Amino acid sequence: MSARPLVALAASAESVDGVPHTAVREVYVRALERVSGCAVAVVGGPAPGLVDVLDRFDGVVFGGHQIDVAPPRYGGWPRLAPVDPDRDELALRVLPAALRAGLPVLGICRGLQELNVALGGTLRDLPDGSHREDVSQPRDRQYRPAHDVHLPEGGVLRQLLGYAKVPVNSLHHQAIDRVAPDLRVEAVADDGVIEAGSAGDGFCLAVQWHPEWYAETDPVSTAIFHAFGVAARLAARQDFPLPRPMSSIGMNS
Repeated sequence: MSARPLVALAASAESVDGVPHTAVREVYVRALERVSGCAVAVVGGPAPGLVDVLDRFDGVVFGGHQIDVAPPRYGGWPRLAPVDPDRDELALRVLPAALRAGLPVLGICRGLQELNVALGGTLRDLPDGSHREDVSQPRDRQYRPAHDVHLPEGGVLRQLLGYAKVPVNSLHHQAIDRVAPDLRVEAVADDGVIEAGSAGDGFCLAVQWHPEWYAETDPVSTAIFHAFGVAARLAARQDFPLPRPMSSIGMNS
């Protein structure tokens, strides 16, 4: 049996007791391993040489983080807020290179915002400071599907899921403002916030919500991770059997 497809998962800078760490949440790794059927290599820092070795990977993943893309990266006004310049540099270097190479790309939350900025778009702060579920609830409840997004006809997500409207979760205080010229809008919330986009000719999908949290049980989340796994397997030209996607239940037509 062939080895699993190998994907690069972007990490972010964090500090514990004053000691800097490069970190990712385990839910991303579990989803990629169990649902996408991939092996995962965590990549942190600006990784200037990563572009030169992208051909060693079968896909790249940029997940969420509470630190925003620095506004100067897209022409916005600087502000007093935490920044992660290494993660910004990693995303803005690797995402365009991955698209040029036809490498499968999956973006989640900040990953959608990074993709839009990398392709020439901008971001905005949401008027009420947030677009998210009740953060006073336990974490496992925060990430349950809680509001609908609308999927344009003919889009990647509409074709993948087979529905015009699906329930998702969102926890973010920034959103896409000006859509990048090469980004196709794939989902929009009732209030007009862009919740997903795609780009390129291969598999490049980014969503504003968090499919990683219930990737094994939520049909929308399972379908996204399974599709990425299929794309990574095709990129590797391997025959590693992927887990079967769950049936599409609990979605809205």
